[in-house]
Amino acid sequence: MSQFKRVTALGCLSLGALLVAGCGGSDNDSQDSKAIDITLLHTNDHHSYFEGQTYDLALDYDASQPGAEPVRVDLGGFPRIATAIEDYRDDHTLVLNSGELNGTLYFSLFKGEVDFKVFNSIGLDAYELGNHEFDEGEAHLAELMTLADFPIIGGNVHPTTDSPLYGSNIEPYVIKEIDGELVGIIGVLKVEKTRESSLVTDAVAFDDEIESVRAHINELKGKSVNKIIVLSHLGYEFDQVLAANVRDLDVIIGGDTHDVLDATGEFEGMGIDVDGSYPTVVNNPDGEPVYIAQAWEYAKGLGRMNISFDADGRVTTATGHVELLVGDRFQIRDDNDDWVEASSEQQAGITSAIDNLTTVRQVAEAEDVLALIAPYKAELEAYKQESLGTVLAPMPFTRIPSDFAPGEQPSGSYAAQVVAEAFLSYLPKADVAIQNAGGVRAALDDGNFTVADAYTILPFSNTVVTIDMTGAQIVKVLNEALDYAQGISASTGAFPYSANLRYDVVLGAEAGTGIRNVEVKDKTSGTWSPIDATATYSVATNSFTALGKDGYVTFGEVRAANPDTFEDSDVAYAVPLLEYFRDELADNTLPPLDPANYSLKSVTTAQP
Repeated sequence: MSQFKRVTALGCLSLGALLVAGCGGSDNDSQDSKAIDITLLHTNDHHSYFEGQTYDLALDYDASQPGAEPVRVDLGGFPRIATAIEDYRDDHTLVLNSGELNGTLYFSLFKGEVDFKVFNSIGLDAYELGNHEFDEGEAHLAELMTLADFPIIGGNVHPTTDSPLYGSNIEPYVIKEIDGELVGIIGVLKVEKTRESSLVTDAVAFDDEIESVRAHINELKGKSVNKIIVLSHLGYEFDQVLAANVRDLDVIIGGDTHDVLDATGEFEGMGIDVDGSYPTVVNNPDGEPVYIAQAWEYAKGLGRMNISFDADGRVTTATGHVELLVGDRFQIRDDNDDWVEASSEQQAGITSAIDNLTTVRQVAEAEDVLALIAPYKAELEAYKQESLGTVLAPMPFTRIPSDFAPGEQPSGSYAAQVVAEAFLSYLPKADVAIQNAGGVRAALDDGNFTVADAYTILPFSNTVVTIDMTGAQIVKVLNEALDYAQGISASTGAFPYSANLRYDVVLGAEAGTGIRNVEVKDKTSGTWSPIDATATYSVATNSFTALGKDGYVTFGEVRAANPDTFEDSDVAYAVPLLEYFRDELADNTLPPLDPANYSLKSVTTAQP
């Protein structure tokens, strides 16, 4: 943990130096301000990825055949991030994380315990809550926060007395003292997405994101703080809106949207798509620059921003990049297009190519973090060994489908289709099943399918439910989901896939009209017929969308109007998929997608 003084909105806490509770400024208020340099080391959206992961980078490493060639590396992971942080950390460094748990079997099994212990180990100076921190409910988050040795911030998050999070020490901001100068770090969370895409309840109140940041900047200015960072979980586009609308803000370290930012040109040269510049510069209402950055996703790398402030707290320079951290073992493709270990000569060429890059660095894994993770990994690996069956053809999980005509190879999330079919198979009462694309977090790869695969695909602590509703309500909720997936929230995970339902999709159509020609398959006869607007159907879905989340408003309305229409099976989210392989599939084998039973009959894009 960095040994900086930490001042909270309610008073002062000590991390290495005693400050008097209730203080408003610092013990140097009478001194003249001065110029300082600081370094921000930051991560975001790790989604419970801890270990390095296989990734292919295009590198110019072969002198005999100049030009970029694919090199398979072991990329990122918190043991490497921890090493890099310790290499860079000094008395002018802040280590920040803008949140987001859940996504791997580590979270499914250990519910954030590993995450927070790793963050304790690397010594975060501030952690902003993400929307997925609420996936296990407020009581679990409150319990999880007791493990943290680092400040957890969320300036627009206000648990009421009815929430288990009440009194859990979510701070609006922290103040760090660096070389006698005060630096404020304000937290802010995207409200709509958190409300719609987590299990947070109405017992937690939220302030408007922009107004919240403005108010806390004013508070900080009253505490003689003129160097202000926002640690944001709003997303890249929203961060730019925030910067353009708020005065006296210097830097935004963001997350949520997993954007790749780079100004060196090296990422594109390595075959990585880039979403914007690192840092992205947006002028505030006074024409002053605000510097925005985030560090991609899944612990693949570490953001490193070097900032110089003048004596008045204005940023004079802000430079940096996301650094991709790799191991020292590499693979290349041989003449048969197979991946093989690089020869010693090739390894030397690859190492030389990496040494010539700014954005890639070979880093050893920190032994203490490896040791911390090891017992959890051993338990996880033992659990993962059980095989469920075989997948004959890859089932991708692309959320928003591309255009295809009837009879052509369908696009979209085959994986979400499989999950919907598993729900339908598991719940005899259900006539149809609907699954949101974002509730499925990975593809079903061809080959052996294991318990671990099932929990990686469905990592959330949802249950499987049924809701009785009319055909007209089903069509309405499908359109709500489609509209939400394409709306301002950019929540592409809302896109609906189904079992025993199929429909034509028009992307970009007028709201409420994009899902067309809906048909229902009879479970007994197997025949398809147009949906009956007045008939009642039992719809299987997950407990998350059943609350009306992710834009599925009608689910929530039907349930609220008549609770008897709703039934929770109390079956964990992944169980139907496990049982589908074990008990329903012939020879425990998942066949290739059958286009005749796929939920999307066609996809077209509306003409402007």
